[in-house]
Amino acid sequence: MDSVHDKNSTTVRKSPRRRADADWRLAAMRACMRMAGWVSPALAARLMARLWFTAPQTRPKPAALARLETGQRHDVDVDGNRVAVWSWSTGPAVLLMHGWGGNAGQMHAFVAPLCAAGLRVLAFDAPAHGSSGPSHWGGRRVSFVEIAAAIGKVTAGVDPLVGLVAHSGGCTAATLALREGLGMPARLAFIAPFARPQEAIAPFARALGADARALARFEADVQQRLGRRWPAFDVTGLPQVKPVGRLLVVHDRDDREVAHAEGAAIAASWPGARLHTTQGLGHRRLLEDPEVVNQIVAFIAADERGTA
Repeated sequence: MDSVHDKNSTTVRKSPRRRADADWRLAAMRACMRMAGWVSPALAARLMARLWFTAPQTRPKPAALARLETGQRHDVDVDGNRVAVWSWSTGPAVLLMHGWGGNAGQMHAFVAPLCAAGLRVLAFDAPAHGSSGPSHWGGRRVSFVEIAAAIGKVTAGVDPLVGLVAHSGGCTAATLALREGLGMPARLAFIAPFARPQEAIAPFARALGADARALARFEADVQQRLGRRWPAFDVTGLPQVKPVGRLLVVHDRDDREVAHAEGAAIAASWPGARLHTTQGLGHRRLLEDPEVVNQIVAFIAADERGTA
């Protein structure tokens, strides 16, 4: 969920100097983690949690900023903190949900075509992301629980919410919101979805150099702090607990941040889901690829257009 996890699963092109700096920082972090583990597994688990729950910061590109400026901006209160929301047009609503460490602007390519299809579009910066304030944890730390709560607040009073388009960790947060009471949209599109957070813990621990005792303490502490067991965040488990809407999953075979197998697992678990596999777009270029955008808009708007 954080930059260390991304480094463990993503190949990033860097200059030799930047690569050396990153390698030095990771080596130092691993040394600190090993030392903390020797002193106290509880201390090592707290360090792991701080890293796991700290969201990277990204800024919208110029084209994304330009699109956000065309929307109606307002704020909602989530646990006493400000969440920035944008909306466009009128009609049945569709929610755009960015991923972990992302921002609402990353979903900008979907706004105009969805509005042209007669739909209202909502987007927001998650707590501790973008233009929103911190979560109740403070700083840039946040969990999917707070993001799911923000989804509920942003969509409160929206009737009907007919569609949801989410990216990466946004799919995880949206699934948690649906599991915990958000009304089920008729159609959902998951782009490069992060399906099973619990399976990311062991690679995350290895990247940090955390030992088995620290890993076990981290898993237990997180469940206690969030008041939920890890399976509550498993996207593939949602159809087992409630009826679900129609789902389109789009995932790239070359995604080095979230493996294509995660999207495939969701599609296999979701009754009637469609899996569209791309090649060469990676994790984020999917969000601006014209073919991908057009396919998702056609799917989400099919009921409004009478083309279901």
